[in-house]
Amino acid sequence: MYDVSENAVFGITASGVDFNNDMLTSIPFNKPITGSSNLTLEKAEQLANNRGAGWHIFNIAAESANQMLEIIEFGTLNGQTALGKGICDITTDGNKNQAALTGATSGLGNSSGSATTTTFEHDGGQTFTETANGKTAISYRGMENPWGNTWNMITGVLIKGNGAQGGGIPYVCTNYNYSYTAPTNNYSSANFSLPNTSNWISSLGYGSKEYDWVLMPVACDANANSTLPIGDNGWFDSNLNGNRIVVVGGSWSFGESNGPFYYGCDKLPTDTTYKSYGARLMFIPTKNTIYNTNITKWENTMG
Repeated sequence: MYDVSENAVFGITASGVDFNNDMLTSIPFNKPITGSSNLTLEKAEQLANNRGAGWHIFNIAAESANQMLEIIEFGTLNGQTALGKGICDITTDGNKNQAALTGATSGLGNSSGSATTTTFEHDGGQTFTETANGKTAISYRGMENPWGNTWNMITGVLIKGNGAQGGGIPYVCTNYNYSYTAPTNNYSSANFSLPNTSNWISSLGYGSKEYDWVLMPVACDANANSTLPIGDNGWFDSNLNGNRIVVVGGSWSFGESNGPFYYGCDKLPTDTTYKSYGARLMFIPTKNTIYNTNITKWENTMG
């Protein structure tokens, strides 16, 4: 978090943030800002918006795009097997932010891989390094910690249930006018229900062609484990009657449960206390003449 008035970067918690002016920022050698009594999904999006037009936190479309690219490149749904465990084996110490400092994979550039060492910082400021698999940062095509280290709150999707729809139905926003409590009239149903139990994911949902890119869990059962068919866990409210926000990826202490499909869909929109909840910046470019021309060239090439 960049504090405009102090001209300085702060992480750890969101206490004292000026949500009308301060900004999310992507910079190495800092601890990511995470939840406190102040940081919510809505306020994380506001901190991104404060950077200017086109800036947001990751939404369900961006998350799904990366998931699909990883599947194509790795040829597997199990991201930890293909790329690395990521930061997932750090013992939880009460209600503290134990995320690693950013920038451990900077030397990889836009390549995928794992850092050889990763630096952590105690709340008091003392630093230490880790080198073991499960305690070092990973990068997917230059995006550090696509899973692990901190949960990522995502916009553009809310879960709604009436008590008879399992873990609820994902509703996808059709624009950037996000709701943060309940789906509004610019949200459309993905037309499948999430699992009614929290466990290892056995299959992903498909409800309608319009949202065939939404790769969220539809079943958790005894046929799944930490290796197959997906290798990620999921959290869902049984017989959900209400609305929930979505987090994805897992944080520093969830071990083999972490991964690109580790969804937490049991989070109350009003809950702001989790020190392991963060958010990831993204920029959506304006569709100008150059953009549209290049898209037309691509479409003609692809036929």
